[in-house]
Amino acid sequence: MGLLAVSENLQYRRLIESLENELALSRGKIDKLTQKLEVNEDTGLPNAVVMNREMEGLLKATPDSKAVLFLSLTDQYTTLKRTSPSKPQWILFNTAIRIMTVVAEHGRVYHTREEEFLILLEDLHDPVAVTQLASEIVKQVKEAYVLNGQTISLGVNIGIALYPEQGESKSILLRHADIALSESIKNKSMYQLFTPELRDRMIEKDELQKKILKALEVNNSDERPQLMLYFQPQVEIRNWNTPEVQGRVVGAEVLIRWNHPTDGFIPPGKFIPVAEETGLIVHMGTWILHTAISCLQDLALQGYGTITVSVNISSVQMNMDDFIPRMKEIVRRLKTADHPMKLELTESGMVNIEDTIKKIGDMKEMGFKILLDDFGTGYSSLSYLKDLPIDVVKIDKSFVDGVPAGEKDTAMTRTIITLAKELRKDIIVEGTEHREQIDWLFDHGCTVYQGYYFSKPLPYSDFVQYLKNFPAIFEEKSRPN
Repeated sequence: MGLLAVSENLQYRRLIESLENELALSRGKIDKLTQKLEVNEDTGLPNAVVMNREMEGLLKATPDSKAVLFLSLTDQYTTLKRTSPSKPQWILFNTAIRIMTVVAEHGRVYHTREEEFLILLEDLHDPVAVTQLASEIVKQVKEAYVLNGQTISLGVNIGIALYPEQGESKSILLRHADIALSESIKNKSMYQLFTPELRDRMIEKDELQKKILKALEVNNSDERPQLMLYFQPQVEIRNWNTPEVQGRVVGAEVLIRWNHPTDGFIPPGKFIPVAEETGLIVHMGTWILHTAISCLQDLALQGYGTITVSVNISSVQMNMDDFIPRMKEIVRRLKTADHPMKLELTESGMVNIEDTIKKIGDMKEMGFKILLDDFGTGYSSLSYLKDLPIDVVKIDKSFVDGVPAGEKDTAMTRTIITLAKELRKDIIVEGTEHREQIDWLFDHGCTVYQGYYFSKPLPYSDFVQYLKNFPAIFEEKSRPN
């Protein structure tokens, strides 16, 4: 073979080797890219891509019953992520280990979203065994984590759907597990097994959500509004049961009402929870605040500028990152820091007390008076009342209903009144419907009342008329029996 031929052969082999090396590198890059696309980088578990590819085949690989478990870490994880950005990855990794330890050979674990895991149980057929395993997962995840000497606690909710009786396809089974998870989160239960009733309620909720969206759209158009504000007067009395008795309307609580064109009046207890679950309460709350401002401005023009209105603020609104900027926009519309708008918060919505205290402080700097609604109905009221910079305590109707005949309700109400006065908080008593209640409450130092004894909630125009007629109304209501 000539020198030229040898040289060409050598160049050819080098070219082949170079191409093989480049191909190997490309394959390596593809493998790494595939791994990145299919594996959760925090836990090393297969992700939603893998789950979606495998699930249908795994379900039908054998005729045995199976179960799908949807797991979601609770709001404690979201709080941790916001307050300690360096810790969530470590928490997720250790949570995955705990879940896999419990599942073991019973099935497969996928990390489908940051705070969500999915488990396919392939050899547990009994619903009792499935729920026992779910209970054990909850127990293990809730065990305290210790990182750098700090103790961290998490919670988890689980939704369960059984194959094939609760879904014969991947999509239906996952949908039903997700419905069960939503119910578990809503009820703050450890786990929830899917039932057809849950599905029916979810369908009803979806329909109601669409109607709420439509109502909000209508209220921002030229069509006849469906949503409207009602006002329930708050009456201050002096010298009750004496010839020198005096009374005046000092404020009103703003309440939303919904008159649907075909369904009629829909109770707030039905649509408010759906609005909160879906986040629509944020848009609804914004509409309420701006509409209340318009009413306040009209009241001032009619000579009732001293009347205050209190607007309920949902915990969903409070937890929004832009809540304080939104409230600053409200103050801008009110045009003065000395404005007559108050904000009502419920103690059940105060998940993070430190964050709540800070936001209350910000709102007070903007000139808002803060009312604590439904006081006494939460489990930790007494422990944190001293720390909350609130102005007014509203005693819940559930206590007032038993006054003065009910021994326990009367004792509880007396305790709340004493505590509020010791802490220099003003008091508004809700749900006062009978003369006997007001007689007892006034004797124990309460002077401001909101309830059907003085007035039911009224549309705005009727509320204005109530203010005009109040002297005559109060004269009749204050007359001794």
